[in-house]
Amino acid sequence: MFLNSIDTLVMHYFLILLISSTLFSCSFNQSKSTDNNPIVWNDTVINKEQLLQFSLDNSEDYRKVLEMLDKGDLASLDAAKILLINSVADTLIRDSMFVGFIDFYHSVAGGYLENNENIMGKLENTPSKEAIDQLKSNLAPYGFLLSQSKGTFYLEPQTEYLLQNFGAVLSPAYRDYLTIGSKEQKSGFAEDRDYRIPSDSLIARIITWENFMTRYPNFISILMAEDQYARYMGALLAGTNETKVFNSETNLLSDSSKLAFESLILKNPESKSSEVVKAYLELLKTTNFNYTDKVDSFLIEKVYH
Repeated sequence: MFLNSIDTLVMHYFLILLISSTLFSCSFNQSKSTDNNPIVWNDTVINKEQLLQFSLDNSEDYRKVLEMLDKGDLASLDAAKILLINSVADTLIRDSMFVGFIDFYHSVAGGYLENNENIMGKLENTPSKEAIDQLKSNLAPYGFLLSQSKGTFYLEPQTEYLLQNFGAVLSPAYRDYLTIGSKEQKSGFAEDRDYRIPSDSLIARIITWENFMTRYPNFISILMAEDQYARYMGALLAGTNETKVFNSETNLLSDSSKLAFESLILKNPESKSSEVVKAYLELLKTTNFNYTDKVDSFLIEKVYH
């Protein structure tokens, strides 16, 4: 029995090394992945169909492979996607593997431009429309939007890409999480941009995330769901750069915000969010609806904890 276990362990380790070597070579020898593009590994031609034969059954090995891939090469995302989709693990383990893919995906997004001097050269100064359009076209299959802020280009990962490419192999909880995230991303929301979200839409998002957390309390990425909930609840109760809750001159709670709070309570009386907003209004009554340090203390304790 002991020898059989050793043999199994050795074979398992060999398989990981083989997969890692193959994919590592893939990311260095392929600047762009296509179905018919061969990959040269140790003077041997390996096509994408052969990659489909590899499979993994745990997230630890999957992350080891991801660490060996080149984050500056979009082809690495193809390899990472193939391995996850073809995993023989159950949905819960695939969820764990997917968390690893998301980390890798965002790492690629964060470093792809700066790791490619040729691309950065084309984006410097005033890039031509043709150069930008070509780059956008190359990035689109990987779910990246080319965005610009204060003269700096960066990549924005799109949740819809994750949903379309991985939804079928993930748990119902993760599919719902990606579905909600994709819908919200398309609608838009950012505290630091010139964008105003109607209070009723903000309330809808708060209740959506509360219901999600109630439905899936053991969700592997529950902390991310909690962050989204806190983000929207904080925006409702404290405002954003573009949507002020308290008057900047008088420090008095705006009438529209008070109505929004009351609307949430009225339409969602059994929700936990309703209890939070009720407590917030009770606090504000003690200050005649003026902003004080008590507001910050409440938010830290009840929202951002």
